[in-house]
Amino acid sequence: MEHKPYIVIARKYRPQTFDEVIGQTPISTTLKNAISLNRVGHAYLFSGPRGVGKTSMARIFAKALNCKKGPTVTPCGECPACAEIEGARSLDVLEIDGASNRGIDEIRTLRENVKFAPAAGKYKIYIIDEVHQITADGFNALLKTLEEPPAHVKFIFATTSSHKVPATILSRCQRFDFRRISVETIAGALKEICKKEKIKIDDDALFTIAKTADGSLRDSQSVLDQMAASTEGKISKEDVVRSLGVLEEETLVELMNALAKRDAKSALLVLHASLNEGKDPGLFMEKLLEHARNLLFLSVSDDLVELVDATESYKKSLLKQKAAFSREELFYFFSVVSHTLQILRRFEMKRIPVEIALVKLAQRSSVQSVSEALDRLKGIQKKIAPVAGIEGSQKRDSSARQGEPQNDGIDDPDKTEELPSEDLSIGEERQREKKPVSFESVWPPLIGALKAEKISVATYLSEGEPLTIENGVARVSFPERLSFHRETLEVPDNKKLIEKHLSILLDQPVRIEFESVKELSGKTYPGAAEEVPKTINPEADPALKSAMSIFGGKIVQ
Repeated sequence: MEHKPYIVIARKYRPQTFDEVIGQTPISTTLKNAISLNRVGHAYLFSGPRGVGKTSMARIFAKALNCKKGPTVTPCGECPACAEIEGARSLDVLEIDGASNRGIDEIRTLRENVKFAPAAGKYKIYIIDEVHQITADGFNALLKTLEEPPAHVKFIFATTSSHKVPATILSRCQRFDFRRISVETIAGALKEICKKEKIKIDDDALFTIAKTADGSLRDSQSVLDQMAASTEGKISKEDVVRSLGVLEEETLVELMNALAKRDAKSALLVLHASLNEGKDPGLFMEKLLEHARNLLFLSVSDDLVELVDATESYKKSLLKQKAAFSREELFYFFSVVSHTLQILRRFEMKRIPVEIALVKLAQRSSVQSVSEALDRLKGIQKKIAPVAGIEGSQKRDSSARQGEPQNDGIDDPDKTEELPSEDLSIGEERQREKKPVSFESVWPPLIGALKAEKISVATYLSEGEPLTIENGVARVSFPERLSFHRETLEVPDNKKLIEKHLSILLDQPVRIEFESVKELSGKTYPGAAEEVPKTINPEADPALKSAMSIFGGKIVQ
């Protein structure tokens, strides 16, 4: 007995009428109205992602125009014209691949053939797929014909990249933007196909396939075909996850629970278990980013759970987990993960950046909102202003009379909240005057304040040049030869120390940013150079003197 050739699901269930096109009802309605009202244009552009029905809609439109009963909104599908179009053998409906027929010679040939009347139907219809692949010369050759074609000619263009189509072409077409199909709609369509094909499958497995398709019905049908061929018996969610290499929702929940507890060890174990199963590191980070996005939505309102494309069990897990993270922490997650994804695009050993990102997320410092930081700064300012203005000066006078060393208000150099009293007096004075303070004017006192707390930071920073302060961001440049200085200052603790003192001096919260230039302008800042020692005296450091004696070293300035 001769077996019929197998037809894949994507072809077997390709829509044949306007009503069968899934997820594009507005476009179907508009095209049907155009036919009913006899207002059919001469050129159409169907734009949208892959697998959402652009070419299928073009064929249906062609059948509707050339059907024996047509033009009609319900092509019969039985007349010779409909059968030939469905079989891609019609002489009047020509499907052209824009990638293979993109040159000016092919477009000239098309332009010459346009003059001939249709062989059997009412119209000669040209369907050009991936039209954006046509060259600039090819588009130029098509312009005049596209603007004033013969009455019997219709053009239907399809593309996934409408932004690559010249504006001169777009202006001559009626444009329809096809949208991605929702996960629920795709899952429902797959369920109907499974009933007809007698495929046993779980609802969660259908949902996983639909979500993996990323809005493309054709992609989901291809995956379903693959699963039906690779799995015996009922298809489960685990079968889909194993076959496609997608990341399980349970893994994401487990990973975020570890990060919520700042448990870097558990987070790394979850990562390595996933990678050992063949999961892609880039996909891992993308799913982590999506999970953070879902938690952010729920932190705004529980009602936004409807915007989360997920199974009901996963939604319940999200609702339980949302209280473990603040919005500021989720913003920090987004920053770290998105930066890691950028690194992965140009990094061969993709596992390492992902591991580092997870450790960074697990060992994150407490994140405060901007309003909380401002309130904290104001509170510190109120507490120390009297000390800086009155008691600080009295202490300095008393210490000077007694010959005692001045502490400058620093009790514990490791506590970044404590500030030198002379810095605060400057900030208080600026606050009374209510005048804007330039970056250059506070540069010397900034170096002095840093010297009193952490001399290495002051030394490195003094090698840079203050630029501008705009929108709360202070910019400092370093010559390229001093990249080590810049990288050292970008260490979070050092950067936080600089920002603290600068915020006090300027009486406003300030964020510091560093940049590299070929050479500095050479401008000098009086008082800054004297604040930081530029030479090293081995006589003043016994340990250094001993090391130089043992190893025969010398000081290089």
